[in-house]
Amino acid sequence: MHEYKDVLNHDVSLCQPVAVGFQIKAQFGASHLNFSSSEFLATLFNVQFVSRYTSTMNSTITATDAVSYLLKGFGRLFYIVNPKSTSPGTLQEVPDYIAEAVPFFVMTIVMEFLTLLFSNKGESLKKKRTWYANRFSINDAVGSIGAGMLQQLSQFFIYNLTLASYLYVYNNFRLVDLDPKNIYVWITGFLIVDLGYYTFHRGAHEINLFWATHVVHHSSEYYNQTTALRQSIFQSYCSWIFDLPAALFLPPSLFATHKQFNTLFQYWIHTEMIGNLGPLEYVINTPSAHRVHHGRNPYCIDKNYAGTLIIWDILFGTFDLERVPPAVKAGSSDVEPVAYGLTHPINTFDPFTIQFHHLRHVLTTCWATSGFSNKLKVLFYGPGWHEGTPRTGLLEEIPLIAKDVPPEKHDPTVPKAVNIYVVSHFALLIVINSILLDMKHVLEFKYASIASAFVFWTLTSFGWIFDHKKFAVEREFLRTMIVSVVLSWAKLNNLTSDVANYLIAFHVASGLWLLATQRNYTHIKGKKD
Repeated sequence: MHEYKDVLNHDVSLCQPVAVGFQIKAQFGASHLNFSSSEFLATLFNVQFVSRYTSTMNSTITATDAVSYLLKGFGRLFYIVNPKSTSPGTLQEVPDYIAEAVPFFVMTIVMEFLTLLFSNKGESLKKKRTWYANRFSINDAVGSIGAGMLQQLSQFFIYNLTLASYLYVYNNFRLVDLDPKNIYVWITGFLIVDLGYYTFHRGAHEINLFWATHVVHHSSEYYNQTTALRQSIFQSYCSWIFDLPAALFLPPSLFATHKQFNTLFQYWIHTEMIGNLGPLEYVINTPSAHRVHHGRNPYCIDKNYAGTLIIWDILFGTFDLERVPPAVKAGSSDVEPVAYGLTHPINTFDPFTIQFHHLRHVLTTCWATSGFSNKLKVLFYGPGWHEGTPRTGLLEEIPLIAKDVPPEKHDPTVPKAVNIYVVSHFALLIVINSILLDMKHVLEFKYASIASAFVFWTLTSFGWIFDHKKFAVEREFLRTMIVSVVLSWAKLNNLTSDVANYLIAFHVASGLWLLATQRNYTHIKGKKD
C-alpha cells in the first residue's frame, strides 16, 4: 500500500496545480517537460501534432472492433462494466474513463439533436412557448459546453483537493486493508461512492455556500445532453469532504474508478427523449427522476439527489415522481410539467456570470446581514433562508409555475448566419481546448494561462453576442483580428505549418463579414437591454 504515499508526495504537491478529476493514467505517467513559446505555438497549430496521436493507431479496424468499442463505450455510460476488468490494483492503473467517453458525449448530443429534428416534424426545436417545443438552443448549448470547457481548463490552476485529501486519510487513518480486486469490495465501492455522492449533492442544495458552486449546473433553462456538461470550476472544493468516510477502508484505485463511472452514469439521464421507465423509477436514477431534480416548480425543489441509485432518496425522504402520465392521470389537474432552471433565472450566456453569480450574491448578502450568527446562517443554511424562516427556507416563497404554458426562456433572437458563425468558431475552439488538455502535463504555466485566457475571452465574446450586448460585434471582430495577427507572426517565424494560412483567412474573412453585416443588428438589440 506504500505506492499511494509515493503518488501523493510526487504528484499531488501543494506547490503546483494538479488536474481536477480523475485523469489518473495520464496524471501519473506524464513527463514534466516545458515548452518554449515557439514550441508551444508550433505544437498548437501544427498538423503534425494531430498525426502524432493517430500514427500509432491500427490502420485496420474490423467491424468486430468497432462494435466492441461502441458497446463498451455506451455501456460505461450506463454503469454496465465488467467488475474484473475495472478493478485496478493501483491508482496509477486507473484509466481516464471520462476522457475516453468524450466521443460518446458527442455521439449522444448529435443523436438527441437529430431525434428532435426529425421527430414530430421538428416541433421540439421550434421557438414556441409550449411544453413540448423549444427543447434545444444554440446559445444555451454553447453556454453549457463552454462551462464544461472552463471546468476542464481549471485543471491547470486548481489543486486536486479531492484526490489529495482522500489519499491522506487512506494512508494515515484507514481501518482495514481491502483487496481492490475482490468482487465484494468492488460492489461495496459502488455503493459507498454512490451514497457519498448523494450526501454531497444534498449538501450542495441545502448549504448556500456549496450551492454557489453547484448552481452552475442548474442555471440552464433547457434539459438535454449538453446540460450535463455545464459544470462548475470550484465544485470540487465543496465535494471532497463527503468522500472522506470511504477513505477509511476503500482502496483509492476503486474510489477513482467508481467516482468516474458514477459521473458518467449521470450524463445520459439529462434528456427529455426518454420517458417514465416503470419499476426502474424506484431503483435507479432515471431521466424522469432527474428532470424533477432540475425543475424549479415548488414540488421539484430539493428532490431526487441520487447519482446512480434512487433508493437513497427513497430511504431519506427526498424522492418524488415527475407529475406527468403515467405517474398521474392524463388530463387531470395533477399534471404539472417540469420547468427547468433556477427559481430566479440569470438571463445571460456570459460565462463569468454563469460561474460566479450566486457566489457574489452570497458574499454580498453575508456582508450586509447584521449579527455574526446570521452571517453564518447566510453561508451554511439553505439558499432560501432568511431571518424568520426554517433552515432551508419556505416552499411557499418559490414562484409558482403555470401548468398550461412554460415560463418564457431567455432566448434573444439571433440571425441564423450569426449562429453559423458562432458554431464554426466554437468548433475550432473545442479543437484548441482539446489540444491544450492533451498538453496539460508538459505545458508551462504561463502558456497555459495565456491559452486559457484566450478560451475564456472567446466564450465571453460568444456570450455577449447571444445576450445582444453593446459592442459585442466589435469585440468579436477585435478577437478575430488579434488571432490573425498572432498566427501571421507565427507563420513568418516558421512556427506553424500551412494550416495557419487557412486559419488566418478564416478569421479575417469571418470577422470582416460579422462587422460589415451584423453591427447594426447588435446595436439595435442592445438598446433594448
